This record gives sequence, C-alpha cells and structure tokens, in this order.
Amino acid sequence: MKNFNRIWVGMLMLALLTFSCQKFEVLNKDPNNLNPSDAAPDYLMASVLTSTAMDYGNLGSGIISGAVQHSAQDAWSSTYSNYDWGTSDWSGIYGRLRNNQVLLQKAQANNLKFQQGVALVMRAFNFGYIADFWGDAPYTAALKGDLDGAANQYPAFDSQETIYNGVIADLKAAVPLFAGTASSHPEITPATQSSDVFYKGDNEKWARLANSLLLRYYLRISAKRDVKADVEAIASKVLTSNGDDFTMSFPGIDGNTSYQKNTAFGGASNFKRNKMSATLVTKLIDLKDPRLVIMAEPIVIRSIVDASKFTAAADAAKISMVVGGIRYINPTAAAAANITQFNQSTYSADRGWAKPIDAVKSFYDTTPVYVGIPISYFGETFNYNLNGTGGQANSNNDFVSYLRVDIYSKNSGNLLKQRLASYNEVCFDLAEAALKGWSVGGTAETWYNKGVKSSFDLWTVFSSYQSSVNGYAGCVKSADAYLAQSSVAYNSTLSRIIEQKWIASWQASVESYMDWRRTGLPTLNVGYAAKRAAIPLRFAYNNTELQSNVASTTAAINKLEESSYIGSDGKNSPWSKFWLLQGTGKPW
Repeated sequence: MKNFNRIWVGMLMLALLTFSCQKFEVLNKDPNNLNPSDAAPDYLMASVLTSTAMDYGNLGSGIISGAVQHSAQDAWSSTYSNYDWGTSDWSGIYGRLRNNQVLLQKAQANNLKFQQGVALVMRAFNFGYIADFWGDAPYTAALKGDLDGAANQYPAFDSQETIYNGVIADLKAAVPLFAGTASSHPEITPATQSSDVFYKGDNEKWARLANSLLLRYYLRISAKRDVKADVEAIASKVLTSNGDDFTMSFPGIDGNTSYQKNTAFGGASNFKRNKMSATLVTKLIDLKDPRLVIMAEPIVIRSIVDASKFTAAADAAKISMVVGGIRYINPTAAAAANITQFNQSTYSADRGWAKPIDAVKSFYDTTPVYVGIPISYFGETFNYNLNGTGGQANSNNDFVSYLRVDIYSKNSGNLLKQRLASYNEVCFDLAEAALKGWSVGGTAETWYNKGVKSSFDLWTVFSSYQSSVNGYAGCVKSADAYLAQSSVAYNSTLSRIIEQKWIASWQASVESYMDWRRTGLPTLNVGYAAKRAAIPLRFAYNNTELQSNVASTTAAINKLEESSYIGSDGKNSPWSKFWLLQGTGKPW
C-alpha cells in the first residue's frame, strides 16, 4: 500500500506543469512541492503512467462506452447517451506530455535505456490519443512553450498523418531499448519496478506492448496505406497472454484512485445512472453469452404482458401494476396510450429522426432476466420500461439492468482495472490481418477463437462467477460451446471478428470506437433523441485553441471534410471527417 500511495501522489505533480503550448512568464517555486524538472526519472515515470491510465481508462468506461453502446446513462445523459459532444480540451494530455518530455531527457542524459523506452512508448500513446480524437494538432512544435518565440507559444498544427508517422517511429525506436534480459538492464531498480504500475519493470513485456501498439496503429491507418509487410514483421512479437495486458489496478484509497463508478466516493446515484445498453444486452442474449452476468445485474422486477390481470373494472385503464413482485402490463391500455413493446428491429428501424419524439411515449421490454436501455431513447431515460420512480436525483429503475453491483460499485477489484491494451485485442487484430491474407502465424479462425477464449478467461465467467452463470439459464456453459454456435463460429467475415472484439472490449471501449469508425462495424444505430442522426467521429477543438492559436486552429479546421450531419456546427464539428477517414467511405 505504501508503494501505491507513493505512485499515486506522483499524479499531483501535474498541477505544476504548463497545460497549454504557451510559455510561463514567471515560474513560482514552492519549497514544499517538487518541481518536475527536479524529480527523479522513476518518479516522473510513475506520474506519466498513472495519469495516462486514469485519463484513457476513464474514457473507455465512460463517454466512449456510450458511443459504442456498451452502456447507457439515464439522468444527465446528453453527452453520454445522446451524443451531444461539445468542444474538448486536450491541455491535460499536453501537460502529461511535458512531464514525459522531462522523463525522456533525464533518461537520455543518464543512459537509462528502460526509462527511455517507456518515455517513447508513452509519448507515442499520448500523441496517438490526440491524433485519434482531434486529428491535426501541435506535434513537432509542441512542448516548447518555455522557449522564446511566438512560433513556440502558438505552434503550427501538424497533420494527423504526420502525428501517426511519429507515433509509429517512436514505438519502433522503443523496442530495441527494451532488448535483452532483465540482468542486462541495471537501470531497472526496485524503485523502477515500484513506479512501473503496468509491468513492474519487465522489459520484455514492454517490448511486446510496443509491438502490439504498432499493430494497433498499422490497422488504424490500413485504409490509407499498405501496411501488410509492417504487420507481418511484428506479428510474432506482440502480447502473448492475458498476463501481458497493459492494465493498471486501482488502489481505491480515495476518489482519484478508484474506479469511476464506485459508490463510496461517487454515491449511489452516480453508480445507478450508469446502466446497460439495450444494444449490447440484446446481442449477448441472442448469442447466449455468459459474459452478460459479469457486466449486468438481473432486473429486480420482471415484466409480463398479461391482459387477464386487468379484468376488474378498477384496473381496466391501468397500463401496468406490480403484484407479488412481478410487474404486469395491460396490452390494451398500453396500445391506447401509444406505448409499444421494445425489440431490436423496432429500435433499428427508428434510426435518426424517423419518427417525431412523441410518436411513441415509451417502450417496454419483457425480457425475463436482463434489460438494457436503448441509446438516445428520450434524452432523459430514467422512465424507460414504464418506470415511474426515476428522476434526476434518483436514477432508480428496477425494471432495467444496472451494472453488476458486487463488481462495479466497488473502489477496486480484480475485474476493475484501467485497460489500455490487451491480448484479446491483439488476437482479433491478427485475425483481421489473416483475413486480409497476411502471414501472421496462424489462420484468421485460429486467432479469432483465441480472442474469444482469452476474453472468457479474462472475465473469469467459468470460475469465480460460475454460480452466476448457472443462474442465467439462457447462456452456454463453456467457451467451446459458445464458439460452436452458428451465430458465433468464425465465418470468414470481418463483421464477425469485429463483433466479438466489440464485446470483449467491455469497460475498455476506445478501440471498439476506433474499429467502428474505420469499418462501420458493428452496426450501431442511434435513437431519435440523439443530437444528430449518427455517432460523432471526433472531438471538436476547444475554445482556448480557437481563441489563442487562431491561425493554426483555423488551418486545421479548414482541412476537415464536412458531412451531412454537422448541422449548424461548421467544420469544427464532431461529425466532420479528418484525414484518416477522408476518401474511405467509413463509417458512413
């Protein structure tokens, strides 16, 4: 615990940094606080690693989880479930990159190869983060705000392509720095191992991570460039098991070091407003997928359509009533009130604004065990499934599935980790590469099956949670039985690979979002409360950049391609296309 405390205190150093590209005129030095330039490389490394994990990990279990429809949010749902994305601030990422720059410089000056390698990987990861979500951005002229000259204070934006080239170059440069056995790296001290919250100073795992991130980015740009030879060259040098996953555990000692949906520091209401998406729940039920029991809580009160319960004159006009712990629905009264039963085909047909908002007052779902909330259903969805007790301050809805309480309400736990890259992602990436006909050490089917099985193993659905699986009578009871189903078995299509990769990325949704954006898979529809009739593609440049670095930001915006969904946003819209998507016809 002392080591965890030491590592996480390192995050406080971020407050000392410049969080923009402009220079400080005056730097006050507080003798009670440590300046990053005075910090030991390992301490800097801890700060960079923990802050990256928290930022990127929270994105993957937060707003992007809503974007790819893993989870839904009722009460204050506009950003999360209705895609009302405003402008987004990248200053925290650049602040972290400034810390990382100091780490790299110190490591180079002292010939600390391991720390140099980590700094290059983290520079690639964080600049990749910026390019992935914003597009063009300061890169070659970034992190120089403390130098003289207006060009450093207001840097030009590099193209998204240039940043991706830099990301790939950094990852390639990092790999040889990790070469050799642990004994050939005397710079990996006990302090280094303590500060490395991902791999505890394991240089070989860092090398495999760097290659796995290369694989990720090669596929990211594969529609714009021939990367076949690049992928084939690293296919045998990537993560090899779930034990290699790029994950960080939560210490859980306060709100800043705990899983973001916990009840201890966030409150019960904060936890309850995060619920399962109908898109994911429906798919898992269709596939008899036992991972559902790890993600979701069974509904508290079942719903059954039964007209016989409403024969009494006093009950004839009631739409529903709870008797003996079961909620009965009156089909006649529901039809009269223009309330229809939810199903996936009805929801999909209602894509965009196909109907006015008041065309259907509410859906109801009589799924026996698990029920999810449709994305962008009403704007504020706490009344979904005929719930009459929800509200902004309440978020109680016993007729839909919460996230599993004994896992996701906790501060920390074995299944609660910030997951930034994983073995199952690598397996599905190699399956996609093999499907393209590339030589990657196995067939597409082999890698696909490995990806599914590694996800099952990761979520321990057939070990510590066996009793829950048995309680879900509709699910299969083994990975082999799951893969034997015609709806799951490998069928030589990219859609089958991406679908399973999407499911496996639960609580780490960023890569699924990137996959959807470049392939259009899986098919994700939006409801009629969405801000626009499609999922956004990028983060819009923040007002700080728009106002202070006008020329560079304007030049970057002018390179964006408008889509039919931008509305009144102008080019700096979450629905505009940047270089990565231009000319690909994806995702729409």
